[in-house]
Amino acid sequence: MLSVDMAKKLAKHLTWEPRVGDMTIVFGKSGEQIIEPIMPRHEKGSKIVLSLREMGDLVWLPRLGRLLHELKIKVKKDFVLSYDKVSDKWCYKDDVHEICSETPEDACGQALLMYYE
Repeated sequence: MLSVDMAKKLAKHLTWEPRVGDMTIVFGKSGEQIIEPIMPRHEKGSKIVLSLREMGDLVWLPRLGRLLHELKIKVKKDFVLSYDKVSDKWCYKDDVHEICSETPEDACGQALLMYYE
């Protein structure tokens, strides 16, 4: 899962397009974190997401597929996302950069930030 800090940094660059499989984290008024998956469209699911927005600050955590899609569009060259067993990290690699992180989502997020900034 993408870290909240990374999601906040990416929010400046990614448009809000929540899909089934994404997660949202809401920070309530007393600072508590409420993690909710985005469910298939039906009335009950929509009402839950809308009511969470009214509770506090909402952070969207895009799924790995969305991050990989954005990289494909932004990078416009071949890249690899792989798990390095020795370091126990996920690594994004292209012909110029190598970025490793604890999760595949954060490795992709860091790569995206590098290309956005």
